[in-house]
Amino acid sequence: MKYNELGYPSEEAYFNDFFNSLLVSNRDAAFFVNWEKVFSHVMAHLEEISLLNCLVNIKDYNERKLRLESILKKYPKTRQILPLIIATRENNLDLIRFSKEGSVSFLSLDFNKSNLSDVIQFCEESGIIELLGRIKDLYSYLTGVEVGMDTNARKNRSGFAYEDLVFKHLKKKGIDIRKTEGIFEFERSKKPDFVIYKDNKIVAVVEVFFAGVGSKPLETIQSFINLQKAVKEKNIKFIFITDGPVWQTKQEERKRALEKLDYPLNLRLASNCLRKILC
Repeated sequence: MKYNELGYPSEEAYFNDFFNSLLVSNRDAAFFVNWEKVFSHVMAHLEEISLLNCLVNIKDYNERKLRLESILKKYPKTRQILPLIIATRENNLDLIRFSKEGSVSFLSLDFNKSNLSDVIQFCEESGIIELLGRIKDLYSYLTGVEVGMDTNARKNRSGFAYEDLVFKHLKKKGIDIRKTEGIFEFERSKKPDFVIYKDNKIVAVVEVFFAGVGSKPLETIQSFINLQKAVKEKNIKFIFITDGPVWQTKQEERKRALEKLDYPLNLRLASNCLRKILC
C-alpha cells in the first residue's frame, strides 16, 4: 500500500483514518422509493384505473361483481389492472383449485385471454371484489402497491447507490471521472466501474464496493488484486473506494487484505487524497 503517496507517515496512521472515517450507510433519503418509477407505472394505466374506480362506490357485493364483469367485458384493457391489485406483474398464473368433494385441479389463468368467468372467479377467490368495496380510491391504492413492489428493488439499488454516490461526489470535487461504457476491459467480463482522466488521458481505474451486511469483502479484494496487476501493466493506477460497516469487524484481517492494494480508500479519504495520487 502506497500510504506515503496519500500523505501519511505510516500505514498505521493511514488505517487509523480509514477505519475512523467509514460511511456506515450508502442510503440517502431518496434511496427508499423510486417515485418516478412508481408514478409512471400508475399513470400508464390511468384510463383503466378510472374505469374500475367506480366500483369502490358500490356497496352491495353482488352488484359490484356484476359491474366488474360488465367493465371487463366492455373494456378488455382493464384486465391488466387485476394482477396489479394483488401486487404482481404476472399476467399468467398457474393456480391450484380444490372442489367441494376434495378433488384437485389446475388452472392456467391468463388475465388477457382466459374466459371472463374464470377471471371473475379469480377476483372473487383472491378477494379483489371484496377489496374494491373497502377502499376509497383505486388510484391511491395502486400507488401504495407500487411503492411496496418498488421496495423489492432496493437490494439491486443498494450497490448502484454507492456507485452513484462516489461518482457524483468526485465530480463535484472537480475530478474528471467517467463511466467505462464502451471504453475497455481488462481481460474479464466486467468493465471497471469508472475511469479517471487527466489531460484527456486515462490515468486511473476506479472500482467501488460497499461492504454491507452479508457481503464478502475479502473475496472482493482478491479479485481486485488481480485486476490491479492487469491495470498497472498498462501504466494506469488502480484505485479502490469502499465503505460500509463490515470493514469495522475483524480489522486486522481486513488490513492484511487491503494493504495488498496500492490505493484502498473510502469516500471521505478519496475526497482528500485523490488529487495527490493523480499529480
